[in-house]
Amino acid sequence: MAQFTSNGEPTFKSAHFIGIGGAGMSAIALILHERGFRITGSDLKTSRYIRQLTRAGIEVHVGHEAHTVDEVNPDVVVVSTAIPDTNPEVIRARELGIPVWPRAQMLSVLSHGHTTVAIAGTHGKTTTSSMCATMLDRMGLDPSFLIGGIVEGYDTNGRNGSSEYFVSEADESDRSFLYLDPNVVVVTNVEADHLDHYSGLEEIEETFVKFMGLVGESGTVIVCGEFPHLVELARSTGRRVVTYGFDSSCDVVCTPREGGHALASVFDVTLPDGAQRTVTIKSNPGRHNMLNASASLTVAWALGQDTEAAAKALSTFEGVRRRFTHVADVNGVTLVDDYGHHPTEIAATLAAASSLDFNKVVVVFQPHRYSRLQALADEFADAFAKADVLVLIDVFSAGEMPIPGVTSKMLADLVAERHPGKRVFYAPDRASLMARLDAEAQPGDLLITMGAGDVTQVGPEYLEHVADSKKDNR
Repeated sequence: MAQFTSNGEPTFKSAHFIGIGGAGMSAIALILHERGFRITGSDLKTSRYIRQLTRAGIEVHVGHEAHTVDEVNPDVVVVSTAIPDTNPEVIRARELGIPVWPRAQMLSVLSHGHTTVAIAGTHGKTTTSSMCATMLDRMGLDPSFLIGGIVEGYDTNGRNGSSEYFVSEADESDRSFLYLDPNVVVVTNVEADHLDHYSGLEEIEETFVKFMGLVGESGTVIVCGEFPHLVELARSTGRRVVTYGFDSSCDVVCTPREGGHALASVFDVTLPDGAQRTVTIKSNPGRHNMLNASASLTVAWALGQDTEAAAKALSTFEGVRRRFTHVADVNGVTLVDDYGHHPTEIAATLAAASSLDFNKVVVVFQPHRYSRLQALADEFADAFAKADVLVLIDVFSAGEMPIPGVTSKMLADLVAERHPGKRVFYAPDRASLMARLDAEAQPGDLLITMGAGDVTQVGPEYLEHVADSKKDNR
């Protein structure tokens, strides 16, 4: 089944998404729904993304059942890489002769005919995509956007705008970004990750080079100049390359300002045309977020937009859910939740946290995937250098089978061995975790729950635990 008719219109009018509760799948489904397509979906359990889809009027079935495909009778079925060929709905769709598309193929339908900004990188892509979408929207440009997180101020991860602009977080994990037809590409960094899909860093770099080459001769590739090898990879494409970073050798130079509110980042950005713009990011501290914002402002410059207006719009950015999100303050402890699950992004977040005015930084970390923990164990062991206290909880498998010897207890022992004197603990269950937090998190401390799994539930559970303890002590 072709994606488009001879006049450029999609060949389908309805689609059924299997695994619709994922961040990427739900955003695609939502935008298609807003464009007038009949969208249905299924997933194993409900989630905040599914609740968002249901509120929007999309029919979602909990559980995967073959008869669902007969009931909804879609023109096309869409699957994520997490859905195996043995899924009963996939089997039934093929029996009925319904085309089964990978998520990436439907993503290319969304961006067709738009001026597309595709933002990729091992880490930082969700925040940068959100910054870019917010910036363009608050300039009055009304972009469509598809992002792997909930953008604060919009309460959604996907929206169908009315303009030519389409901002897409470009996911390298399953090579789906190779289906895009971008006009501007941003790459924040390239490191070893998703080693369940790639043989190693060399293959990852080769895939990113293909992605950067998609912009065509008239496009622009924007890359972080803090990584010289990334710049080399970008230039190997023969496309126009613009670098951004703190060093004066970059095409776009970010210069931090001293002072300001502890949680805010205030900095100047000097663009290739010599214009200097001041940006304030209110709730995302750290040099890495200054770089993310500099990349976003560079996008505005590459699109030929008014960069002064872009800087003002960018300064209204409110954040992304689970990216250093303030949860609550309880008993004098400030509680923050963060999605960081790769050693480099963990180190960057903790470097920012340690510069704030707190007595101690206490981290609860949940490794995400056994394969990632095994491949990057040495890097994880050093990623928590800026944490005063580290508490590890069990690995979030994300559907993987356990690997013998690859556990959170293993990582706790490795961190303790590498960093003698650091307070490192393993909590095998929630009761021991709460007891540990009672002992370690004191007034004036920052408590960060960190990871891509269900560690995000620890914050609310801790608040409930504290409230219950107060009742018991009355």
